[in-house]
Amino acid sequence: MAEFRGFQITSSYGYRTHPIRGSRDIHSGVDLVKSHKAPIHPFTSGTVIYAGFGKSGTGLGGYGNVVLIRDRNNNAQLYAHLDSVAVKSGQSVSKNQVIGYQGATGYVTGSHLHFEVRKKVETAPPYGYRANKSASTLNPISYVNQFSSNAILKEKISGTDVRNLQRELIKLGFNLNKYGADGVFGNETESAVKAFQRSEGIKVDGIVGPVTRARLDKKTTLVANYPGIIKRGSRGEIVEIIQRKVGAKVDGIFGPKTEQKVKQYQRRNNLQVDEIVGPETWQELF
Repeated sequence: MAEFRGFQITSSYGYRTHPIRGSRDIHSGVDLVKSHKAPIHPFTSGTVIYAGFGKSGTGLGGYGNVVLIRDRNNNAQLYAHLDSVAVKSGQSVSKNQVIGYQGATGYVTGSHLHFEVRKKVETAPPYGYRANKSASTLNPISYVNQFSSNAILKEKISGTDVRNLQRELIKLGFNLNKYGADGVFGNETESAVKAFQRSEGIKVDGIVGPVTRARLDKKTTLVANYPGIIKRGSRGEIVEIIQRKVGAKVDGIFGPKTEQKVKQYQRRNNLQVDEIVGPETWQELF
């Protein structure tokens, strides 16, 4: 358990007697202790979905100050009961970055870090929380020890990590029309990675290292949940992603030409032709 070195595990994942209520129930995470106000680093890289106090009824109630991170596997990592947070929503974070400090906020008996992995990534309440905790969470220790997000991906590498990368690129509208998500990092995948890097204004080398990985995490977080109707006049990164998917000029502005491309996309896919990206069109796109 190299990733957990320096922590004392005070309560494991699974069934336990609740320390406050005294009932027998599922502990959806693992409780870890260093020292009060010790700096907390994320166990993997990712993008911050939420940072701050967890309000009651949001799926984060009782957890005090929390940081919720979407990782590259599209799971949500919860760092809870923090004394304070050191990051903000939308921020990309790496393993060597302080995201907060061990604390005793929320429903606790003492200072510790509650670390939890939720299967569902949601950028609004209930933030992946489900009443059936055993079905909606993963054993966090096993999960982190098997996590391989730090691997650099480049030409001639193959496997699950490459296939996941290819699926992300396809979801973001980059061309992998010939081979698709075949798990082999060949010329087509390298070209798609370079196209992504050019679109982000970062070094164009066709290699997925930490910088490219962080940018991919940020973009895929945007499409993890439907943000609401996108239509003429909408702007921003999500519009760029939609433009790439429908074959429109990528400028981040939902104007008449993008509207026309959305209309054509809807016709091709037997959707209601309303020229807006509503829930039905969003589902087809992503």
